[in-house]
Amino acid sequence: MKTPERPRARSLRGRLLGYLLLPLLLLMAAGAWLDHRTLVTPVYAAFDRALARSAGEIAMHVERLPDGRLDIHWPEPPRSYGLPGPPMRPPHFLTPPPHAYRHPRESFLFRVSGKDGATLAGTADLPTAQPGDAGPGFRNAKYRGLPVRVATLRITVGGESLLVSAAETMHWRDHVVRRLDTTLGFSDGLQLVLVLAIAMLGITVALRPLQRLRERIASQPPEALKPLPVESVPGEVQPLVASLNGLLVTVRESAQAQQHFLTNAAHQLRTPLTGLKAQLEVLERESAGGPLQERIAVLHGGIARLARTADQLLALARAEPSAQRPGDFAPLPLPGLVGAVVTTMLDRALARGVDLGADCRPAQAEGVYWLLHELLVNLVDNAIRHAPAGGQVTVRCGTETGVPFLEVEDDGPGIPPAERERVRERFYHGDGQGSGLGLAIVEEIARSHRARLLILDGAAGGARMRVAFPATG
Repeated sequence: MKTPERPRARSLRGRLLGYLLLPLLLLMAAGAWLDHRTLVTPVYAAFDRALARSAGEIAMHVERLPDGRLDIHWPEPPRSYGLPGPPMRPPHFLTPPPHAYRHPRESFLFRVSGKDGATLAGTADLPTAQPGDAGPGFRNAKYRGLPVRVATLRITVGGESLLVSAAETMHWRDHVVRRLDTTLGFSDGLQLVLVLAIAMLGITVALRPLQRLRERIASQPPEALKPLPVESVPGEVQPLVASLNGLLVTVRESAQAQQHFLTNAAHQLRTPLTGLKAQLEVLERESAGGPLQERIAVLHGGIARLARTADQLLALARAEPSAQRPGDFAPLPLPGLVGAVVTTMLDRALARGVDLGADCRPAQAEGVYWLLHELLVNLVDNAIRHAPAGGQVTVRCGTETGVPFLEVEDDGPGIPPAERERVRERFYHGDGQGSGLGLAIVEEIARSHRARLLILDGAAGGARMRVAFPATG
């Protein structure tokens, strides 16, 4: 069954930007609406004033002739203008003032009507507005399906009350408003982008103390469970750092208590075991050739294994990263370490009928000598135990692509890939041999040196254990 992927946690930077973005978008929308309302009114008022002046100019040219007829005198000969409509009356009626023209798509209409509503000049079916007491009146209307703006004023000519209406389509008005909205929208959007960029810069600068805190924690060696300084972190983060420091102290004390227990237990076991082993050796010599010789030999082997387990428990306790201090680490030449271990383990290899050899190339790693010695002893001991009689065990060291390594290879049965993770666990021994602590000790020592234990296949079918140290650059 496939394990479902955990959702990716949102970063603090993303959260802050998310909290800022929604209010900024709402403010931008409110500002755009307010700008629109603020600018549309004066723009429309300016258009209305121009339309009212057009109606007033038309009214200035209305006069009563001596024969009693009303006439409108224009400076140009008559011609059609604006939207198609009914014929203008009287026939000699001329075009509206040139300044009433707004845009190629704009159409201008006018109408002069009497108090009974009869059209005296202009477009007969043009809607009119209700004039005000001291000025023109305005309204939005429809003329033949098109929206128009109408301005109507009341004049008196020869004692007769007349209504003069001027109208224009709203293409140009809408175009100007759209241009203003577009300009304001672009300006507001640009301001939003700049505000977000400044906010991102400010958030990045504000989060630098957290970044430095993360780098400090990452750079701290695993064996140094030292409290973190709280003076250089922001006040909001200080409680978190204080809690983390409390946790580090608790972990360090727990690790030290565990280490002390294992150390004391191992020491307490080694003392009586050493005495018991000496007594068995004396008893073995005294009963040489007797009927108890075989049983004493078996008991002697069990005591030896128990003593080895106690030694491994002690080594495991001392291999804990919390037990190491940064000053314990020093540059170590690996060939000398390999030579010392091979010399130590040579008698055991000869007793098992195993050919133990070394293949050393110049290499150096940062580490604690006695810990790396214990690591290599456990790897060689495992290899000797699993190598067949007459087999070979080779200990190597060198540098590969800048990475120093220690390696032990045998020609035994090897380790199946399915068990290569489990053999690292404490007290696991799939073959029934040993205490199951050898590779656990190796794994612990490698971890304290920031190295990796790699379990590979040997050239002759056995196992090849490689400890790869951090690159030397």
